[in-house]
Amino acid sequence: MSDSEAGHYYYTDGRPCYEINGRPTTLRDARKLSLVKSVTTHLAVIAKPALTNWMVDQGIMAALTLPRIDGEDEAIYIRRIKEDSKAQAKAAAERGSRIHDACEQLVKTGQCPEEFRQHAEAAVAELHRLFPGVNDWVAEQPFAHPLGYGGKVDLHSPSTGIIADYKTKSGDFSDGKRLHYDQHWQLAAYQNGLMLPRAQGAAIFVSRDFPGAVASHVWSAEEMEEGWQVFQLALALSQKLSGYSGAF
Repeated sequence: MSDSEAGHYYYTDGRPCYEINGRPTTLRDARKLSLVKSVTTHLAVIAKPALTNWMVDQGIMAALTLPRIDGEDEAIYIRRIKEDSKAQAKAAAERGSRIHDACEQLVKTGQCPEEFRQHAEAAVAELHRLFPGVNDWVAEQPFAHPLGYGGKVDLHSPSTGIIADYKTKSGDFSDGKRLHYDQHWQLAAYQNGLMLPRAQGAAIFVSRDFPGAVASHVWSAEEMEEGWQVFQLALALSQKLSGYSGAF
């Protein structure tokens, strides 16, 4: 992997280091500052067919909706299609981040932007439905683990060890498509990162474009242990390919 590889990085005390001098932090920076890569950056070494399929769909939609200029060179047209596709994906990601932030604010303060109140209230209601007896949720806890990875955990319960994560998606979840695939790899890494006992993990899927629509999946403690085993393999591969472990 190139030293220019960008991603999310963390200091060994858990503080995020996403940017340096206004630009994304790179592997070169990590080597100099002894940073650790995020869980999701390490997991990027594993192919994600669902994500790849979504990206292909975005490219196809861009090609179908972006008219070709008379006399336009094919290479230029293809480049415009790619740029349009990336713009749509970026817009979806930005909206997802704002919904995610609203969910965090609602848990922490009981307040959130009115624009995303339905999204956030539905997500929190689903959390309480899944775990009705848990009342000590901590939001957005950062960490760094000595094995050489870090992250920021959406929600965890110190008393039970339960981890929960928000995922934003398009649609209203009525098509019956499977939403849960490999999220427990990430959740298990977070659980270990916070030194929590092995317990359940949950993904709460929040619709970006249908306010109030949510879905969820809960992994058992045994499934979370399997997720931890997968993450350890991904971690080892990521560190080998980059030539940098970040372990401390």
